[in-house]
Amino acid sequence: MKSWLELLYLNKQEILIDKFKWVFINIALVFISIFYAIPNIITDKKELTQEYGTLSEVFVETYKHKQHKYFGYRNRKQLVLITSDRIRKTYKLTDQFQGHWQNFLNENAIGKELRVYLQTDNSRTDPLIVELDKKRVYGKSSSLFFSIVIALMTVLLSTYHLYKIIKKK
Repeated sequence: MKSWLELLYLNKQEILIDKFKWVFINIALVFISIFYAIPNIITDKKELTQEYGTLSEVFVETYKHKQHKYFGYRNRKQLVLITSDRIRKTYKLTDQFQGHWQNFLNENAIGKELRVYLQTDNSRTDPLIVELDKKRVYGKSSSLFFSIVIALMTVLLSTYHLYKIIKKK
């Protein structure tokens, strides 16, 4: 049986670990917001990296996606777009944009100009804006939900932590 001093010490340790965990989460959200979410929200179309070419191949592939550390792998589908008029470039649209896949899977889409505006990290997976034959297939509004949620969570969690600090003083 543990004495009351040992229990008090363990309780203080748990409180410190809990506070450290929330501070760490807050700092991580701030960095993600600054380097990923906010730049994707506020960038103009002319500031994004633009790539274009003639759409030559479109297909759906299945890949293994690891969700979390303990949940293992899950099969997910993604649409692969390949351009090949100058340099062969491959773009991948995950199942998050499955509602827009039909525009590319149409037989008439092959041979049309594909213009892609990459995200601020220049990743070719889930570009920010995609145009097919100068018509927008999807834009920033369909891909910014996650970025906006991250930014809002950062603001709310930071405000809550600042309120707790000011309240103590």
